Amino acid sequence: MTRWNQDIPRWPTGLRDDTPLPYSTWRVLDLVDGRRTLAQLSRELDLSQEEVEQALEQAQNWTSRALRREQVVTDALLDHVTQALVSVIGPIGEFMVDDALDAVGEQATLSALLATIAPELDEAHLHQFVRQLRTRGLA
Repeated sequence: MTRWNQDIPRWPTGLRDDTPLPYSTWRVLDLVDGRRTLAQLSRELDLSQEEVEQALEQAQNWTSRALRREQVVTDALLDHVTQALVSVIGPIGEFMVDDALDAVGEQATLSALLATIAPELDEAHLHQFVRQLRTRGLA
């Protein structure tokens, strides 16, 4: 687990007010203001310091995932998505990714690319595809 600055924890870089997070995480982040210490947060929330640290860690993980989804698709990223899809549906996956990329344009984000691919898959294949993306750190 990441050790947070014992003096003053901060919001993770890239976290915004509209980032979707579980309530238990936002409950902690609502009090993270650049002035309260980890011990003060713990007391005010009636949580252990470990629970506060876990919420901060969870916020960092969610934020990292959100930032990855909004990144512009690079050749390396495209290769990972293609490999994930091919592992689920076979060689036709390459064509599906190419078609999806054509549909979303050259400056496509990962989320736009995946949103174009997802409706083309049945539920079982979609779940497998998501598992493959998670394995590759993309979902």
